[in-house]
Amino acid sequence: MKKFRLCSAAISKSEGIATVENTVGADSYADVIEYIESNAGWYTADNGAFKVAYIEEVVE
Repeated sequence: MKKFRLCSAAISKSEGIATVENTVGADSYADVIEYIESNAGWYTADNGAFKVAYIEEVVE
């Protein structure tokens, strides 16, 4: 299983500009994209949700 980092677009907060990201496990980019598309572009988890702006594979 590979690891992928999902990142949000930049958001403006009173403290400055921030992004949200989370690392997920999947077999391929296609699996990650299928999950995101099934949620209208949103990544959802127990601790919150965000609109995914880009995906990158984590190389260890």
